[in-house]
Amino acid sequence: MIDALRRLLNRLPLVEHLSIQLVVGLAISLVCLGIFGALADEVGEQETMVEIDVALANALHAEATPLSTDIFILISWIGMPGLWLLGVGVGLLFLLRREFLHLAIWVAALAGGTLLNTLLKLIFARPRPVFVEPLVIEQNFSFPSGHAMQSLIAFGLFAYFLWHSVQNRSARILIVFAAVLLIVLIGISRMTLGVHYLSDVIAGFAAGGLWLAACITALDTLERRRQRGDLQAQQGDDTSPAV
Repeated sequence: MIDALRRLLNRLPLVEHLSIQLVVGLAISLVCLGIFGALADEVGEQETMVEIDVALANALHAEATPLSTDIFILISWIGMPGLWLLGVGVGLLFLLRREFLHLAIWVAALAGGTLLNTLLKLIFARPRPVFVEPLVIEQNFSFPSGHAMQSLIAFGLFAYFLWHSVQNRSARILIVFAAVLLIVLIGISRMTLGVHYLSDVIAGFAAGGLWLAACITALDTLERRRQRGDLQAQQGDDTSPAV
């Protein structure tokens, strides 16, 4: 299927000299941008999505129990600050292995995602859900969810690195499944704890997907350039006249 898609894309003049990864990354970015834009418009205009947000938030809050609250607090902790423990650990591993390109992309993904989320929160300035007896209290703005956005970026990129480090198909499927499950659970935890609306979480995933696709595309492009440079240097050495 991938080969068929590659042959199809190679027939298009605009993508003839582009890698399949670059085209896919661009497509994912456009989809994520469209989803985020649609949600931002709904939230800004106080349309149907806002009614769904409030109804779901009230329903989840009414069904909360002490046990479920403790479980989702733990899951939320994994999303942040637990995510930053992963960030430091992976960053140190790349540094020790002198994999500076991977380190740069990793740092750019996490730091850039944080800055982007902060900027978006300030732009939309959406208040968080309000309850008489809140389960958890957060101080900053609600849209988009930082936990949802950062978890998709960090765990998504981490899964991407793991995917390329193993060749076993079953292991790869397990990596993707575990990453998706964890990211979704983190998003659900933020709604269940009453600190985000559904649209906040979906928008966080969309913004995170946009930034993740950009980072992976940049990594793939830079790696290809480096490989071509190494190959050209090797060919140059092979064709050098013997002394």
